[in-house]
Amino acid sequence: MSDATRRRVLQAGLAGLTASALPAAAQAGADAATAADAPAIKGVERRTLGRTGAQVGILGLGLGSQFTGPHKDDPEATEAILTHALARGCNYFDTARAYGKSEEMIGGFIKRHREDIFLVSKSGKRDYDGMKAEIELSLKNLQVETIDLYHMHHLSAKNADPVAMEKGCLKALLEAKEQGLIRHYGVTGHSGPDILMQAVERLDPDVLLTVLPCTRPNDGRYETELLPLAMKRNMGVVAMKTVRHAREAALKGAELVRYALSLEGVSTAIVGLDQSAHLDQNADMASAFVPMTEDQRQAMTTHVNQALAGLPAIWDMPGYEDAVRLT
Repeated sequence: MSDATRRRVLQAGLAGLTASALPAAAQAGADAATAADAPAIKGVERRTLGRTGAQVGILGLGLGSQFTGPHKDDPEATEAILTHALARGCNYFDTARAYGKSEEMIGGFIKRHREDIFLVSKSGKRDYDGMKAEIELSLKNLQVETIDLYHMHHLSAKNADPVAMEKGCLKALLEAKEQGLIRHYGVTGHSGPDILMQAVERLDPDVLLTVLPCTRPNDGRYETELLPLAMKRNMGVVAMKTVRHAREAALKGAELVRYALSLEGVSTAIVGLDQSAHLDQNADMASAFVPMTEDQRQAMTTHVNQALAGLPAIWDMPGYEDAVRLT
């Protein structure tokens, strides 16, 4: 999206209340003056998402519970924050069948801005018929003919039998890809690097979505083993759960996101979209991105582990399900 287009997208939301009160000629002049006077909006930087070849903003939108919670009953607020995100250059939109009404909430917006968005959804179904039905439902909810990336969602020891997946959900995804219903497929998970490395080897996904917080879960093996394997296969890597407990420990969320984006091989980091203020803090960092050095990352890991001592990662808590907020 060009700077001029970003300005128009952002200004559309701000000018909507006054537009109807002006005559057409006067409104045209006002629009021209506003566009000329407004400073250019610097979009977040972009990277190539591995073998997909897609150019995605390094700050992606996580449209799970942080988004659906405050916006589920307010279509105008939904429209406003998505418009603002797109104006900031955030073109990676991540939703899922498990995220409540997220797909339905964003469907109309996606339809109107389809060419500017890299669209992602997911399903936890492992059988062929179940995955096929989920893809069809996602297409309907999102009001599109093609989804850019569809994940086999939330792999764990209980549901990630690669043989069963090859005959079931993977078969459905490959057929959907041949039919043009999806462009790429991926895997997601936070139940340990071994499960994901096995999936990478057996299922050969185009993209991997996993946890890459600066606290280095599983003694850093996500970074030291899983990430290099993904890079070797030219897979796109998307970081999640980067800002867990940031508010409780008075940590700067944008710096936690910056940590993940400083890891070699990471294309983008998705962050829950709840408030425009938080979006802008992260987008400002991602628009003038300066990677952390290895020493800076190590120092941050030490500091954050001390700050979060005694606070377990939410995905390690009993009963955790992705997109369900635990208190």
